[in-house]
Amino acid sequence: MNQESQDRLTTRTLGPALRRKAGLVLRRAAARLHDPHTDQLAELRAELERTREELRSEVVRQGDRLLDRVVEFEIRSRRDIVYAGDQDAALESNVFARESLIGAQHFGSPKETLEYALSLAPTGGMALEFGVASGNTLRTITAARKATEVYGFDSFDGLPEAWLNGMPAGAFARDDLPDVPGAELVVGLFSDSLPGFLEKHPGPVDFLHVDGDLYSSAKTVLDNVGPRLRVGSIVHFDEFFNFPGWKRHEYRAWTEHVEKTGVEFTYEAYTYNDNQVTVRITGGPGLMD
Repeated sequence: MNQESQDRLTTRTLGPALRRKAGLVLRRAAARLHDPHTDQLAELRAELERTREELRSEVVRQGDRLLDRVVEFEIRSRRDIVYAGDQDAALESNVFARESLIGAQHFGSPKETLEYALSLAPTGGMALEFGVASGNTLRTITAARKATEVYGFDSFDGLPEAWLNGMPAGAFARDDLPDVPGAELVVGLFSDSLPGFLEKHPGPVDFLHVDGDLYSSAKTVLDNVGPRLRVGSIVHFDEFFNFPGWKRHEYRAWTEHVEKTGVEFTYEAYTYNDNQVTVRITGGPGLMD
């Protein structure tokens, strides 16, 4: 590669800050060359040479960073068990999507999927979220439901048992309760707080957000809230598929619930690069009128 080609490559690959600096130096050079009284050509040549060296150094740094990323990816693809687990989960989830999610809307972010799910829910009943954490999704729910009978359940002590690799019991614990205007927080383990809550709130559940991660948590929610669902109710799962071990948790709880109760449903939406799946209740025994 000749010097001219190297300079063109350098100009294309340098960062925005150095590109601006190079442009400034060149504009100053042009102005001085057209000034018949200038006596600073030697200084200008030195400045141009320094700038060119800076540009070359930046290209080298960027090349080193790119090489590091390539090596990192190569190692991950061969030996990283977390990466391998994600790949296996994506392949399994793709099979599920081809078999069960044909016709469902898909979205590129969890919030988009949640907002679409909320748009499908009927009105007049309650919206319940199980797994509040920082309160971000509960705020989205209160906004969509206009803060009418919105309740968020969480112990805020973290997961009651281990979930995934690197997520032991206690993960996601918080020292403070999130501020979610328009929603009432119900603090405690689902199995402790939910039966008493339902005794005091006899109405139907229009929107159910299952975000407890674990099979045991999802099963507790579906066992207790299932009879409060009605035709048209939306059940939105936050960790349904597309992560290592997904068939052992919310997915398992839902398939067992369907088999046990005979509830009829359709899959309405999912996040194609995350874990969320939205279900609409269409019929079956044991539902509210």
